[in-house]
Amino acid sequence: MNDLTNDFDIVIVGAGIGGICAALAASRLHSKVLLIEKMSEIGGTGVHAAIALVCKFRDHDGRCVNTGIHKELFPQAYQNTGLTFDEETVSSYDEQELKETYHRLIQKEKNLTVWTDCEVDAVQVEDGNIRSVTITGSKQTRVFGRVFLDGTADGNLSALAGAEFQKGREKDGKMQMATVTFKLTGFDPSLFKVKDVTSWGCFFWLEETLKPYYMAMKQRTNSTNMRQGVLAFPYPDGKAFLFNSTAVNDVDPTIPGSVESAFEIGKVQVYELVEAIREHPAFRDAKIETIFTKLGVREGRRVVGDYMLTGEDCLQVRKFEDMVAACAYDVDVHDPDGEKNHQEYMTILPSPGYYHIPYRSLIAKGFGNLLLSSRCISGTFEAHASYRVMSGISAIGEAAGTAAAVTVKSGFSDVRMVSADEIRYILQTRGQFVEGPVKETHVLVK
Repeated sequence: MNDLTNDFDIVIVGAGIGGICAALAASRLHSKVLLIEKMSEIGGTGVHAAIALVCKFRDHDGRCVNTGIHKELFPQAYQNTGLTFDEETVSSYDEQELKETYHRLIQKEKNLTVWTDCEVDAVQVEDGNIRSVTITGSKQTRVFGRVFLDGTADGNLSALAGAEFQKGREKDGKMQMATVTFKLTGFDPSLFKVKDVTSWGCFFWLEETLKPYYMAMKQRTNSTNMRQGVLAFPYPDGKAFLFNSTAVNDVDPTIPGSVESAFEIGKVQVYELVEAIREHPAFRDAKIETIFTKLGVREGRRVVGDYMLTGEDCLQVRKFEDMVAACAYDVDVHDPDGEKNHQEYMTILPSPGYYHIPYRSLIAKGFGNLLLSSRCISGTFEAHASYRVMSGISAIGEAAGTAAAVTVKSGFSDVRMVSADEIRYILQTRGQFVEGPVKETHVLVK
């Protein structure tokens, strides 16, 4: 007999934005949920390898296509300001505020248990279903569940369960460049040409102004930084910048030691970059307040699901009958070879400016109770370069958590027995953007 204290309706591995949104969605449907995180603190990349920017979640007409839990996490980003694009405020966030928001939302959920410093060491699979996971770390135990969700960025749970997966681009398996981000303070905005630090106008002025200092540094040193320019996003209060301006290639987070060695290379690049931009009068006294402790890795495993979303699907802004989420972020490939500026490599989504993510891409092929709730969903290298950001992943996580709860509450033996119409009904009731028919379900909406 299972230990009831270790028996849950839904077990989610990975407490980044996808795992957290899935956990909140399932808990709000009165499911008993366990959220497992291997780090000592929840938050994932958005907190521990922050970029400050809230990536696109609006279509070309300005309509929001991520209006569910994402809006609870980033309410400030939903306020349009400025008469022109240059005057508009950059939609940004403070990682500490985001972490506090995560904790506040989680604490409201009596059905949600969170274990940190815990890592899944083994997975028991029987007849195409995960029965239990073995955990090491702060908890040394075995956990049982009805439905399991892979909320890890790199598809770790799925790989342990024996699911099929892909890595990197098709021609050579290379993955996008990784980044060490850092927070800079102590600059003098009175010396800026554009005075509103938080505006897009200032962002583009800084990009143009700081690039010559950075490129001059690259010419006189042996810097390994493959970036072709400088990106600095303002914090909401305008008192700091988040620099997303380092680049390390040949990083594979599934290979032991790869992330650790890349992080050390990235830190060197941080100091090189800061030394270079201090040559500008406005940054002469600038100080590194934080070098984020987690390497910003853009991809890992992509688990093969019932449908693999393609780059063509994204660029043709395709709609699916089993749509459960939407993404408005462009196809943004950080060149594994470092030859192209990622903005030159970015392909803008055509009108209307968003595409559907189908439920089938959230279902791990060959499993009846394994859903994908992070960037490890089923998609190609090119498609992944779009939906990998927090706006898309939050919608994916919310949809996966909803599907898991409906599976449990309906007594279904397979997550495929849940219809996209039912998932959309609940998401729509909660205020999430969905398109397509909806079907009322007996599952109670909180």
